[in-house]
Amino acid sequence: MSKILPTYLDMSGFLDQKVCTDWSTIEAYRDKMGNSFDVEYVEGIAQQSISSLDCILFVASYAEYLSEGLKVPNDGIDTGLLHKRYSTLLWKYGEVKAQKLYASDIKDPRRPKWNSIAPDEEQLIHIE
Repeated sequence: MSKILPTYLDMSGFLDQKVCTDWSTIEAYRDKMGNSFDVEYVEGIAQQSISSLDCILFVASYAEYLSEGLKVPNDGIDTGLLHKRYSTLLWKYGEVKAQKLYASDIKDPRRPKWNSIAPDEEQLIHIE
């Protein structure tokens, strides 16, 4: 995706049509040209460990805490435990889906299965 989107934007000419903003002419940004935004370091919040490469799981779990109105633990998020939890939820969903014999959450009728009938020997083409 990181290569597809820029390539698409370039090939479609989207970037050529865009009018760039001259930030130096806008009063609110004049003194910010060298330092575009202020960085505020906050202590005591959960952070992804440097050794962890599982950014998606960390962001998803952080978003889950916030969306549920829960306090994010200060001592960190156990991504290993969350990985097991999400895997278990997906497995359980798959099991329930298989038992109820439906293909998706869409209420469309199921497609009929292909009837596989072996062709007559005369209809087969043999290649040697």
